[in-house]
Amino acid sequence: MKISSFDLNLFVIMNAIYTEGSLTKAAEVVGITQPAVSNALSRLREKFNDDLFVRTGSGMVPTHKTENIINDIQNALSLMQKVLMSLMSLIHSQVSALLDLFR
Repeated sequence: MKISSFDLNLFVIMNAIYTEGSLTKAAEVVGITQPAVSNALSRLREKFNDDLFVRTGSGMVPTHKTENIINDIQNALSLMQKVLMSLMSLIHSQVSALLDLFR
């Protein structure tokens, strides 16, 4: 599977389900509807050929496959967030420099 054919937002949703243990809470954290989270989980299950999470009385419990990959997913998400923060900082610096030219 090529990364260009994979919706990386699915990893954000997977991490939210893992962290929150609930589709409803994951939806709130990500800022989408619960049905959208359910749809994303279905897509993830299809891509990984695994349930990834099993519904229990205490919430969504990760499968062994999820436990095996979640740290890598969290590290990748953290790195992407760091890159975005660096880009935003650079853009802010450039905008400030441009504004200084007009003062």
